[in-house]
Amino acid sequence: DVLDFKFFYNPELNDSQTVRTDGKITLQLIGELTAQGKSPMELQEEITKLYASQLRRPEATVIVRTLANRRVYVGGFVRNPRLVEMRTRMTALEAIIEAGGFDFWRAELRNVVIIRHKDNKRYGCALDFSAALQGKETRPFYLEPMDIVYVPRTTISAVNLWIDQHINQLIPKVGFTYLAPLGSGATIGIQPSTTVYTQP
Repeated sequence: DVLDFKFFYNPELNDSQTVRTDGKITLQLIGELTAQGKSPMELQEEITKLYASQLRRPEATVIVRTLANRRVYVGGFVRNPRLVEMRTRMTALEAIIEAGGFDFWRAELRNVVIIRHKDNKRYGCALDFSAALQGKETRPFYLEPMDIVYVPRTTISAVNLWIDQHINQLIPKVGFTYLAPLGSGATIGIQPSTTVYTQP
């Protein structure tokens, strides 16, 4: 992410910083501090406190200029497989539409695979879009940055086995676990999994 720092009474300290891969930034007079995992307001309050011993009026504001890695991968039998930018909160169906929509001649609508990397593990589930595309009421499945949405050609009987055979051969093996739906209510066809793989 790229962050702008604006000091109301000390404009010479104004700066623009890209958060490093270790989650830290470096500011004048106070050095390194961790930005990862903090909201702009939390970071603003921390910076104001740190500059209090350096400046008479340390008021500052933090502006998020750009967000890095706000994208998902959409592949398989869609019309335009590609990286899709997440400008706002995005559902799996919206991501597929951004990639040109389903290739209806070949796409398997009942087993669209979602793959998510989190905490050094790989999570997978299958979504059924057949009801949603018929105009029936369904609960949307929201994506997270760097999710993979894969529209296969044929029916997948066991999503975990399919991911193991088709995805784990292409991506470094960091393990994966079934991604269960959150909350209750009708969700776009998340298929139950019978096997959980935990690969080193």
